[in-house]
Amino acid sequence: MIRPFFRGLVAVATLTLLAGCSNPETPQEVAAAFWQAMAENDAGDVMEYSTLAESAAFDGYKRSWTDAVPSFGRVVIEDREATIVTRLPAEAGTEGERLELVTYLVRFQDQWLVDYDRTGEAILNPSPFSSIMGELSRLGDELSARFSSSSDDFEQQMEQLARDLEAYSEKIGREAEGAMEAFGKKLQEAMRELERSVEDALKDSEPTPEEDRVILEQAARDLDRQADELNDPTMESIANASRTVAETGERFTRLSEETLNRHREEWQQSLAEMRADADEFIEQLRL
Repeated sequence: MIRPFFRGLVAVATLTLLAGCSNPETPQEVAAAFWQAMAENDAGDVMEYSTLAESAAFDGYKRSWTDAVPSFGRVVIEDREATIVTRLPAEAGTEGERLELVTYLVRFQDQWLVDYDRTGEAILNPSPFSSIMGELSRLGDELSARFSSSSDDFEQQMEQLARDLEAYSEKIGREAEGAMEAFGKKLQEAMRELERSVEDALKDSEPTPEEDRVILEQAARDLDRQADELNDPTMESIANASRTVAETGERFTRLSEETLNRHREEWQQSLAEMRADADEFIEQLRL
C-alpha cells in the first residue's frame, strides 16, 4: 500500500479485448489473448501469443487457469519491452482473492509476444512479498475511492498492510536495502507535497468551514511528523507512513463537498504518483 503507496493511478490503463475483429496487436490485446488461451488450456494459442517455442513445453505454470478471468492494471511500454499488471484468481485462496503478477512482453519481428518464461517466474517462484503485493498496488485505488464513497473496512485493511510490512522487514535484509531507501525518499517527497497541498487548502481565499479546518490541520501535522521519520527509511517507518496516508485519505472523506471538490483533482494526482512509485518498489523487491 504506499508516492504509497501510490503515483500510477492516473497511469493505470483499463485493458479491453476487442472481440473478434482483428488479430491482437497492442501489448494489451496480446496479453488479454494470451490469458484467454491459458484459461482455455489451448497450447496452440499460447504459442501464438507468447515466446513458448513448442506445445510440448506448455505447462500452464503448473496450475489450472480454467475459466480464469483476468483484470489488468498499469501498462508500461519501453522500446521493445512492455509490462502489464495482471490480477488473476488465486489458486487456493478464499473467494474473491486475487493473485497479482506482471505480464512481461517483448517485441519480436514487429509483433508483441508474452515472455512465457519470465511471466511464469513470479507464479512458480513467488517472492516473500507476493502476499502483500496486491494490497500495495490496490492502495491508490482504495484511497481514490474514498473521495467518492466510504468503506468501513478501509482502515483495517491499511492496518493489516502495515503489519505485513513490519513482519516482512526482517526478511528483506541487505539485498533490498537500496530499493527501500530510494522508495522511502520518494514516499517522503510525496508526503511533503501532499502536506503542502493541504496547507495551501487552509490558506484558500474561499471560506473553509471550521470543521474542515480542524481536519486539514491534523492531516498536515501527521504528514509532517511521519515524513520526518522517513529521513532514514526502514520497513517499519514505511509501514507507519502507509498508516498515515491511509488516515489522510479517510480524513478527506469527512470534508465538506465544497472543500473536497476544490482540491479533489490535485489530491488524487498526489495519490496516483505514490501508487506508481510503490509499484516500482515492489517490482524491485521481486527481482
